[in-house]
Amino acid sequence: MNSRYPFTPVVSCLFIITIILFFSPHYVNAQSVNKTDAREIVEKLTAALIERYPFPEISIQYQNALLKNERDGKYLNLTEQRLAEQLTADLQQVHRDVHLHVLQNESQYKNLTSPAYAANNSGSELEQLQRQNYGFRNVDLDPLSSVAYINIPGGFYATQEAFDIAAAAMNMAAYSKYIIVDIRANGGGSGQMGRFLASYFYNAGDEQFYLNGFYKDRSRDEQEWTYAYVPGKRNPAAKVYILIGPGTGSAAEGFAYAMQKLHRATVVGEASAGAGIAGSFVPLKDNLIVFLPFKMVVGPNSQVGWEGTGVLPDSVTTGKDALAETRRFIWQDILNKSADSILKASVQWQLEDSKINPNDKIAKCYQEIAGKYDDTHLVVSHQGKLFWQIHEPGKPIREFEMLEVKPDVFTVIDLNKSYGTNSTRVYIQRKASGRLNKLTEKILLPNGSIYTDPRNFQQR
Repeated sequence: MNSRYPFTPVVSCLFIITIILFFSPHYVNAQSVNKTDAREIVEKLTAALIERYPFPEISIQYQNALLKNERDGKYLNLTEQRLAEQLTADLQQVHRDVHLHVLQNESQYKNLTSPAYAANNSGSELEQLQRQNYGFRNVDLDPLSSVAYINIPGGFYATQEAFDIAAAAMNMAAYSKYIIVDIRANGGGSGQMGRFLASYFYNAGDEQFYLNGFYKDRSRDEQEWTYAYVPGKRNPAAKVYILIGPGTGSAAEGFAYAMQKLHRATVVGEASAGAGIAGSFVPLKDNLIVFLPFKMVVGPNSQVGWEGTGVLPDSVTTGKDALAETRRFIWQDILNKSADSILKASVQWQLEDSKINPNDKIAKCYQEIAGKYDDTHLVVSHQGKLFWQIHEPGKPIREFEMLEVKPDVFTVIDLNKSYGTNSTRVYIQRKASGRLNKLTEKILLPNGSIYTDPRNFQQR
């Protein structure tokens, strides 16, 4: 396929596919593996580890353990599925490698061993990738705060179509001052996609040493750099946040790790999976395959990566919503740095709304404001809550819950919902004595300005 990108798409990390396979219905197979086949499977597996696993001393330990188990009869009379599970458990007992798994999957085995089968099934796999939009879920733009939220639940794919979609997403975010990339559910895939995304955050000519990959044969070591060309507009001035968690694996971790080490992004969330070795599937026998790691990925000029430890966030949000926390970081940054009073007022509004907690006893604290204010507007209280009611002739009564934002300020949930769930507030205006004087309604408009209703709602 002709490509207008300056590299050849090659999938190098397939952790997300490994996860999917764990739940494949093809595992259900009661056929036992005979002694000869079991020995051949172990011999193929250990030979592949010796040949390709990037740590020779560990691959020898793997080989010794599995060959001893085979001689001791540990793998006799096991079904294909049970043998795959036992081999994986034995490998993990020697050395825990998040990537290294033996799997029983008839379809994948045939894909690897039968070109005709693979060709016949390529259409359904392509259809699935298209339905998943090649890993990209959505791009949401907040014009008030100049924030672009890019959600990539994954995986990372290295195809022309995937790069086209990635370019479209990055160009939608090209004029945003803050960019949030959410990869909390991205199990990995191709490391080229992470490099492609990272390239948008640097000027052309300012290519960065992104990651380093080394093999068992160190003469094949690879320096991975951001790309000199990406289609569309770059955004080197954007402040970047990357959201990660336990569901972030492999190449997605690489993106977060590299951007963190380059001091180009703030990583927010929880520690990632710790899958730092790239690999590929290798067929064994009797529908068994192994995902075999062959390239250790580390930081530039380093022997240290995220294998086993995961990427550690700059800001840990255990028990909190990482996206909500990141938005609060951004709003606070705007308040600290912006000289635009209108922008600061709208951001302060959003920051206050993000901290609202429902209070079922709020009505007791504001009993005096319950009542009628004109022919259409009332504040009512029931079950410990306050509600803003609107009575219009010929229409059903509309009722909206009021939640306290701060003393004497309430957000009216879903009133003027077209502007946003918390776009409308009611402010209590008090007399010098502290008693209720009137209520004022304000609306945060899409352009960031705050409209004050000229009506003064006096209690009757």
